[in-house]
Amino acid sequence: MKRLSGVCLAGLLCLGFSQPGFADTNFDVLAGTDYFVTQPGTVFDGVAFKGVPTGPGGSDTIVERTSNVALGTGSGGVGTTPLFLTQLELVSAAPTNFGLGVGFYYITLQSNRLGGGTASTGTMTIDLAGGDDHTPAVPEGIFTSSLDVFFDVRFGSATGAIAQSSDLVLTNSGTSWDANPTPSDILVPGLVGDLTANIHTNKVQNVDINQMDFFPVNAFSETGPGGVDVHTVSNVSTPEPGTMPLIGGALLALLCERRRVV
Repeated sequence: MKRLSGVCLAGLLCLGFSQPGFADTNFDVLAGTDYFVTQPGTVFDGVAFKGVPTGPGGSDTIVERTSNVALGTGSGGVGTTPLFLTQLELVSAAPTNFGLGVGFYYITLQSNRLGGGTASTGTMTIDLAGGDDHTPAVPEGIFTSSLDVFFDVRFGSATGAIAQSSDLVLTNSGTSWDANPTPSDILVPGLVGDLTANIHTNKVQNVDINQMDFFPVNAFSETGPGGVDVHTVSNVSTPEPGTMPLIGGALLALLCERRRVV
């Protein structure tokens, strides 16, 4: 009788561990948007540029991943999504001259012209090194990307006279990504299918399917041909705790100045 019970128990364990849901979980990266802030080291035509905060959390570079990426059932999965650069605004770090006189020059997208312009698009390839650990401690894999950026260089402001118009292909040769945000990442929540979201509140995560969000790990650079032009970005994040009093003091000083002017 004891032997029969042992056989039955072994059979039940085998059935439990062989269910396809546990062994064959499908991992998908959901379509969404990445919100970036430009970092030092960004250079165009030999001139240093910095970001102009225009988006959520002070982001200046916004990239939309327009389709879900199916990565299969485990390590080694690879998939691709189209990219759409929806926002980019940079300003020269110091006065320079791109042909309309010495001053500050801005880089903006042609697609954001008043009458519209050529869209800046590209592709991203995402690979999966392992399953989602549901923490930002261990990256889920590596991604590469390429963007054909159609831009204007404007004098004096983001709507100033156009000094140059061109396009530049920027590529990222490999950066780690994670399905989970760090505590400092700025989050833009939405439902699955909301392309403006960077975190989806109703994603499915069970034994059959694991829908994941996407967050690049640390700062990374996109470079033009020959490595001359470089755009370095990182996820937009909340200020470090130590900088909060400085920000508060600056805001207070600004309010006092405005009161004096009035």
